[in-house]
This record gives sequence, C-alpha cells and structure tokens, in this order.
Amino acid sequence: MSLLLTKKELLILTHLRADSRKSLAMISRETNIPISTIFDKVNKLGKNTISKYSPLLDFQKLGFGIRINFILKANDKKKQEIKDFLLTNKNVNSILRLNNEFDFFVEAVFRDMKGLEEFSESLEKFKIKKKKEFFIIEDLKREEFLTKPEHIKLLD
Repeated sequence: MSLLLTKKELLILTHLRADSRKSLAMISRETNIPISTIFDKVNKLGKNTISKYSPLLDFQKLGFGIRINFILKANDKKKQEIKDFLLTNKNVNSILRLNNEFDFFVEAVFRDMKGLEEFSESLEKFKIKKKKEFFIIEDLKREEFLTKPEHIKLLD
C-alpha cells in the first residue's frame, strides 16, 4: 500500500484532487463513505498529506499573456543568491531544484515581452552558466495525477 494511507483516504483524495470544492456530502454520496468519516479523514490529510489548498488559474485571463519555463545552471558562488532572487520575485510562479546539468526549473508569468525582458536582464547579474527558455503555448494536461479512483491502483 502507499505511504500509510488507507483505501478510503486515497479515494477521498482523488475526489478532492478532481474538484476541491466538492462538498463532503457529495463525496459521501459518490463513495458511500459516511460524512463524519470523510470529515475526519480530510482533517487528518490536511495536517500531513495536503500541502496547499489553491485553485489553478488561467493567467492569460488575468492579463498575463506570457508564460515561460526555464532551466538554469547557476554559477556555484551565486547559487544561493539566485535562489533567493527567484523565491522573492513576483513573476515567478514555481521553482524546482534539479540535479545533474541544471540547478533550477522555473515557471514565470508576465504581462508582456517587456516584463520578461526586464526579468531576463535582472538575471544577468548572477552570471548564470546556462539558461534554456521554453514558452508555454498551451496546457495539455495539468495536475491530473490521482484525480480518478482508478489511479489508486498505481499506488499498490
């Protein structure tokens, strides 16, 4: 089984992953698990498994038409500085630390190319060894893992 979660907990998680606004009553009807059990399990999961309750946004509809992912190989002496810069930059949506050839995977959003250009210029002071940019054209699949009950079988 998976990381100390019961089948019931996994089933509840799949429903929350698919639609976190779904009521406990609806989850109860669809799973035949009592509401009180679901309530207790959601509280438990919220303390040790669910890391954040947050909607996925369509940034373009909010006026941020430029979405870009990039990977960076930092100058060893500047690695902490660039990490701190990325963690505090308002345009950076996500940062992942990598191994092997690159150090960071970054997703950022900008209103326009001018904002992206200003951001890129601000990175120059860190003397980055290597940078690759990937403009995001379209989300084809996002946050789908463990959103359906049949996904639970993957954890066995």
